[in-house]
Amino acid sequence: MKQQTLQADLNSNVLVQSVAGDLRVAGWDRPEIMAKTNGDDLDIEASDSSFVISCDDDLILYLPRQAVLIIENVAGDANLQALKGQIKLGSLSGDLSLNDVQLTSLDSTSGDVTLRNVGINDLGTVTGDMNLRNGHGDCSAVSISGDASLRDVEGNVNLKNVGGSLYLRNVRGSVNATVGGDAVLNLDPLPGFEYRITSGDDLLLHLPVSANAELHLATTDGDGESLHVDFPGVTLEEGSPTQKVILGDGSAKMYLTADQDLIVTCKSDRWDSAADFGMGMLDGLDFDIPPIPPIPPIPPIPDMHDLNERINQKVQRALEKVQLRTDGLSRRADARVEAAMRRAEAKGRAAEVRARRIHSRHGSARIIIGGTEMFGFSSDKKPVEPVSDEERLAILRMLQEKKISAADAEKLLSALEGRGE
Repeated sequence: MKQQTLQADLNSNVLVQSVAGDLRVAGWDRPEIMAKTNGDDLDIEASDSSFVISCDDDLILYLPRQAVLIIENVAGDANLQALKGQIKLGSLSGDLSLNDVQLTSLDSTSGDVTLRNVGINDLGTVTGDMNLRNGHGDCSAVSISGDASLRDVEGNVNLKNVGGSLYLRNVRGSVNATVGGDAVLNLDPLPGFEYRITSGDDLLLHLPVSANAELHLATTDGDGESLHVDFPGVTLEEGSPTQKVILGDGSAKMYLTADQDLIVTCKSDRWDSAADFGMGMLDGLDFDIPPIPPIPPIPPIPDMHDLNERINQKVQRALEKVQLRTDGLSRRADARVEAAMRRAEAKGRAAEVRARRIHSRHGSARIIIGGTEMFGFSSDKKPVEPVSDEERLAILRMLQEKKISAADAEKLLSALEGRGE
């Protein structure tokens, strides 16, 4: 175990070149840099107000809050807290936790990212999940392979590619996100801002009943059955997969697209179970290094490991609630189909009687669909047998299985009734 303490300016530049284990950094008000490792090597090169640090194991580092920090490579997890200067992170092999930091950029991390009480964040590639609480600036990410959960963000959100599910709540800025899984949004759109969210699965949006927004909604199902807006006074165009809805003065613009269900609602009871993906608190990171008095303790960091499971459970519960409306629409659609089939069957029975009359008056008749003779009657043969139930049901099955079009079905029924060949 090794430890070094060096005098430093409050605005020093600190470069952490390489950490073979976990890294823990905290800011303090002393004009000093203190570094401690449980490994065998701790190298610190000092030049004016610049410092270059590397070690062969875990590293605990304290530095002035206003210092500029650059971290090139960390083999394990990284935990940074109480830093007001600019932070640049290169490649991390583990999880990243930021608490009470102001300006951060990240190239890549192979683990999860937890952000709490942070300023502007510019993230590159995150292989795991991302969780943000209390953001005081813009947040962007190039790629998040897992799930993303953001709440209480005072800035714009730009997520170019979220591989899992996305949860947004109380974002006070524009939103631009492309999501591979479900998108669950609880927003109060602001005048003049744009919200563009594309979901590869279901998209659920909760808005206050007083929302002022122009909604441009689209689903890829082609018939509009997956698109629902549950707002007072709002009626959608039946059968259209794209809809434009004006709420209030329409001062905010929202462009929402989903591959599956797209549901917009103002009813809060449907969102009780999806109100928040809360983060549990643990006892902090353990580096097996004893505390160094009088250094103040570092606050605990939220745990990210169960974020994926929680988001999936919350989304599923919300979907089960809104499914009640979807089931009602499906039942009504099934009832319309059954009524149409009953009408077609009644026509078939009536056509059976008319077919006998055609045979007695004209001697012969043929019924042809698509160049194929389906039924025939001839006066040269013994009297025609009544149309059987199998023949009548064959027409209904072809229509139901979409082997013939509605026009062909009408043509067939008309022929049975004696109005065509």
